[in-house]
Amino acid sequence: MSKNKWCSLIVALVFMMILSACSSEEPASGEKEKTDGKLSGTLTVWVHPYVASDLKDKQSEVFEKMAADFNKEHPDVKVKFEEIPWANREQKILTALAADQGPDVFYLIPDMMGQFAEKGVLTPLTDLLGDFDKEDFPESSLEAVTYKDELYGLPILHEVIANVYNTKILEEIGGSKDKLPTTWEEYEALAAKAVEKGYFARSYEGGNTLNATLYPLIWQAGGDIIDKDGKVVINSEKSVKAFETLNEWYKNGWIPKDSINTIDHFASFLEGKIFSTGATGLTLSTLKNREFTDYVLGPPLKDEKQLTFGTTGMFVVPSNSKNKEAAAQLIKQMTNTENSTAFNELTKYIPPRESASSLYDNDPEMKLMTEWVKYTKPGVIHPVARDILPKIQAEVQAMMEGKKSPKEAADAAAEAIQTEIDKQ
Repeated sequence: MSKNKWCSLIVALVFMMILSACSSEEPASGEKEKTDGKLSGTLTVWVHPYVASDLKDKQSEVFEKMAADFNKEHPDVKVKFEEIPWANREQKILTALAADQGPDVFYLIPDMMGQFAEKGVLTPLTDLLGDFDKEDFPESSLEAVTYKDELYGLPILHEVIANVYNTKILEEIGGSKDKLPTTWEEYEALAAKAVEKGYFARSYEGGNTLNATLYPLIWQAGGDIIDKDGKVVINSEKSVKAFETLNEWYKNGWIPKDSINTIDHFASFLEGKIFSTGATGLTLSTLKNREFTDYVLGPPLKDEKQLTFGTTGMFVVPSNSKNKEAAAQLIKQMTNTENSTAFNELTKYIPPRESASSLYDNDPEMKLMTEWVKYTKPGVIHPVARDILPKIQAEVQAMMEGKKSPKEAADAAAEAIQTEIDKQ
C-alpha cells in the first residue's frame, strides 16, 4: 500500500473514532439526566387519593407546589403527577414496572417495601440523595423505609390507629373521659359493662387489613407474626393469646356477628351501637365533618406492650426509571419540612420530620396522635408480608366460624406463612 493510501486510511480511522466518541456522549432518547451538569427530562409521579373527593383540588395544589419548588432549582425537569386508585395498586404498579413502564416516583408503605426490593424493582437511594437532613427524621421513621441496610425512600407521612369511645355510652356505664383505659384489663372492665347495657364493646372489621385488626392485638400481647430473624412466630404462646382474645370477644357477643368478614363498622359506631372503634386522623376529621361530638380519643392499649399499627408512607424510585438522580432529588423536595407540613395538614396524617412536629400544636387530638407515633409498628417487614395477609385472614375467619380452635388457626397460619417464605 502506498504512503498516501496509508495516510488516507489513518485519517479516516481517526475521523470515525471522533464521531464514535461524540455519539457515545449522547444518551439514548428519554434517558438524558443532565445538560451541562443540570438535571433535565420528565418525571412521572404516581400518587393516590389521600383525601376525600371534595378536597381533591386542594390535594392537586399541594402537589403542584412541590413541583414548582423543585423547578426553582431544576427548571429543565418537567414533573407530572398522575393519580391511581388505592384498590389493586400493588398489582398495577408491579405490572407496569414489569412491562418497563410506569412512573419515576411512586408511593409505598413498609410492608410492601420488602417484596418490591426483593423483586429488584426499587432503586436504593442511599447514594443518590446526598444530604437530606437525616437528623430531622426519628430513627423509627428511617427504619421503616430501610430494608437490608439500604434506604429505599423518604417518609411523607405517619399514621396512628388509636381508639375513640362513644361518650354517651361511657357515661352510662360509669366511665370517665378523664380516665380512659390504657390496658386490656381496664378496657375489658368497661367493655363488659357496655355489653351488659346492650351495646357492642368494639368494632372488628374482619374483611379489612390485618394491620388494623389482628396484628395490633398480637403486638399488644407481646407476640409477633415474623420476628426480626425471619422466624415465623404467629403461633407462639403470646401470639396465640391474641387469637384467643378475639375468639372470646366474638363468642361472647362483644363484637358484631358480621365481624368475620365486614369492612365497615364505622356506621354502627356513629349510630351509637358500638362503644369503641379504631381511629386515625382521617377518622377524627370525618367525625368533625359529620358534626358528631359524642366521642373522646383514647390511646393505644397495652397487654404486655403498648403498641398499635401505624404505617409510614414513603416515596420511592423504581429501578427502571431513566432519570433516577432527578427522581431522588424530587423526593427530597416533596418530603422537606415545608411540603411535608402542607401535605399532612391537608390529609390529617402526621409529619415524620421533627421540624414539622409543631403542626398540630393547636389541635389537641392530633397532638395526642403525634405523641402516640412512638407506639406504632409499620406492619410486617418481609418480602412475603402482603402475600400472607389473605392466608392468615382465612384462618382467623375459620376460627370465628367455630371450625378451628385459636391454636389450630394460629398453627395453620404459621404453616401458610412458612410455605410462602420457602417459595422465596
